[in-house]
Amino acid sequence: MVIDQQSKIPLYYQLKEDIKKKILKGDLQEGDLLPSEREFNERYGISSTTIRRALNDLVHENFLERKAGKGTFVRMGKVRRDLRKVLGFTQNMKEMGLTPSTRVLSKKVVSANAFAQERLGLRKGDKIVKLNRLRLANDVPMMLETRYIRTDLCPGIQKQELSSSLWKVFENEYGCKPHRHSQNLSITTISGNAASLLGLRKDSPVFLIKGVTYLEDGQAIECEESLYRSDKYDLAFEAIIE
Repeated sequence: MVIDQQSKIPLYYQLKEDIKKKILKGDLQEGDLLPSEREFNERYGISSTTIRRALNDLVHENFLERKAGKGTFVRMGKVRRDLRKVLGFTQNMKEMGLTPSTRVLSKKVVSANAFAQERLGLRKGDKIVKLNRLRLANDVPMMLETRYIRTDLCPGIQKQELSSSLWKVFENEYGCKPHRHSQNLSITTISGNAASLLGLRKDSPVFLIKGVTYLEDGQAIECEESLYRSDKYDLAFEAIIE
């Protein structure tokens, strides 16, 4: 852990973000005991007020918990996603106090596979753009997504930068404003390159979400197959009992 005393970034925030990053990466595991305020002070030369503020923020964000007479422990705070809401990755991470980023792994024009044909109403041989992206929070891999985009509605979209909101690209560049999004959730295991990209061991369980985005006229513009880390996400919904 490095604290830059000369940085314009507040010291408490540097400490807070470094602890959070270590928790998300798994360097600090749930149940681990953090150093005491005195140990932090001796190690990094920062005041007790600064240390306390960083730890208080992390307690409030459910990354840490205090146990009377024992100390401060890691409490792994998962990212909560409400399945009732159509909430983009970037907004979801920001609401959790995390810094989102996206790595575009590939984007190319291909023939629609069976999944895209069914979801997008296409025929065998129809062309789509296959987009693979790795989504990260505080530089920690969170989700691996594959998106299939109709080229007849979004010609040349593979030439776009595509590391930000795809739905905004649909609207701003092609006049296609997303109106509705449907999703199906299941649990699967992961292996190979996908596991490596997400920083997981072979056969680790992950959430698999398959979704379709529709325009106001009912046309499907894109579909997705996304893998969410089950150790980082809490997928939730609430229903009314009738």
